[in-house]
Amino acid sequence: MKKYQPVSGEPIELVDWFFLLLLLLPLGGLLFAIWEVPWLLLLIPIIISNFYMTDSAIGKKQQKKLSDMVKNRKNDSICSFARSFDCRKIDTWVIRAVYEQLQNYMQGVHPNFPIRAKDNIYDELLIDDEDFDLDLVDEIAQRTGRLLNDLEKNPYYGNVNTVADLVYFFNLQPLKNAI
Repeated sequence: MKKYQPVSGEPIELVDWFFLLLLLLPLGGLLFAIWEVPWLLLLIPIIISNFYMTDSAIGKKQQKKLSDMVKNRKNDSICSFARSFDCRKIDTWVIRAVYEQLQNYMQGVHPNFPIRAKDNIYDELLIDDEDFDLDLVDEIAQRTGRLLNDLEKNPYYGNVNTVADLVYFFNLQPLKNAI
């Protein structure tokens, strides 16, 4: 005959039961839906596989496009990027900040990605518009010491599509410490 050890530990508290219930509710809902509508069981794998196949195909296509850009730009650097602008009219600190922040963003795609002034931010560099608006613009503004006030007064507001447009946009924004 086997001897059983007494259960050690404290009893489960009400809060713990509540969290356990929260974890089990979605599973119960899924099981109920499958019980009531069994053809959903066939539909779920089709939707999931279609989503992953479409997503990976787009990802491969984008990766190939960016790799081709890198191959065609072997000799490009920040120097060739800066030569795209008239440095007597454009603040060189803005040119550098835009280039380096875009480089930093593109780091996951390719280290030292060769950015050109004519590159379309969304179509060629494939930068997500939310990442652009919420992260990159703020980071560039901080690096350049430019304000993001009265954006509507900037002629490039709402018209930034290329990297050059981004440089011109920040060049026209007022400095934080300007009087």
